Amino acid sequence: MPNYFRHFFILSLFLILFIGCSSKKEPSFTIEGNVSNLEKNFVVLSIIEDIQNNKTSVIDTLKVNNNGEFKMDYFLEPNIYALTFDGIKTINLAIDKGQHISVNGNSPDDLRISGSVDTDLLNAYETFRNKSLDRLVNSVRNEIKALQKGNAIEGEIAELRELEVENYKKHLNELMTFVKEKMGTSIAVYPTSIRWIGGEYLPFLKELVGDFEKKYPALNITEKLKDRLQLLKKTSVGGIISGIEMPNSSNEMINLNNIQKKYTLIDFWASWCPPCRTESKLLKNLYDAYNAKGFEIYGISLDSKRERWLNAIANDNRIWTEVSTVEGFKTKVSIEYGITSLPTNFLIDASGKIIAVNIHGQQLKEKIDELFLEN
Repeated sequence: MPNYFRHFFILSLFLILFIGCSSKKEPSFTIEGNVSNLEKNFVVLSIIEDIQNNKTSVIDTLKVNNNGEFKMDYFLEPNIYALTFDGIKTINLAIDKGQHISVNGNSPDDLRISGSVDTDLLNAYETFRNKSLDRLVNSVRNEIKALQKGNAIEGEIAELRELEVENYKKHLNELMTFVKEKMGTSIAVYPTSIRWIGGEYLPFLKELVGDFEKKYPALNITEKLKDRLQLLKKTSVGGIISGIEMPNSSNEMINLNNIQKKYTLIDFWASWCPPCRTESKLLKNLYDAYNAKGFEIYGISLDSKRERWLNAIANDNRIWTEVSTVEGFKTKVSIEYGITSLPTNFLIDASGKIIAVNIHGQQLKEKIDELFLEN
């Protein structure tokens, strides 16, 4: 073979090999681990498709060898994933492109995660959230339980229930501050969105979502964050609520537009929610005092058991409009308005415009008194 043919052949072969190697697609991320004492020889990987509606899908099972080792490369987009061990222990992973996640431990209850700064941030948020909840909310609930075991005065418990609701607001504010100061545009931002609140935080959240979209323009979770932001705008002061139609205890469809008056309180509650039940007495007093002057209440129960809902209506003397599809937090209206905790309420005027959000106890009484003193 002449030399130039030989050189051409060698060059062509080199180019083919080079192109073949260089065109090999790099994995988006890798998950590996070594976990001892597993009962099953596999772990399950799921993707969190919709944090708001708690929707997940299993996407893979990772084979675990006799030494407890597993490893897999994935060609998936950045998102929140869940890894489940022995069907009982699940850890959430906030995974960005190019990360190599390593999970190690002596058992599913003793795991160490490394290789993902986003997962580290998500775990830091969850640790902070639990401590904040214990300090502000669970401490009050424990105090209430202690009083209930003794001869507690009803007024004392009512005051603590009001404090519980107010402290939960403080808890959400602390979480928003954490997001603002610590999160940046990490993938870990997505799980926090279920507890985002509007009002004073809307300008920050608008900027955050905008920056996130610039960094991750094509991600599914980018669209979810944009949807959450729009929902917060819709349910903040100045937003419009109208057209809600749900069945009452007699299965008659009651449209909010047909019963609303000068001012209407849309009250999301449930029989299993102690602060909601305690607030029933205040709502009854406000209804008796101002219904004839133009105040209405549209109660939306997020109960999932009809009998408990009806018993609560009777026991709490909720004589105003009460509706429910008895689907819990899966109630269509609950999803549409982003209700993730109870009690939640919206005070609207005759046009359906929101004039106050989540005001309870003395604050609610003062607001209603003020509105009708002005008229």
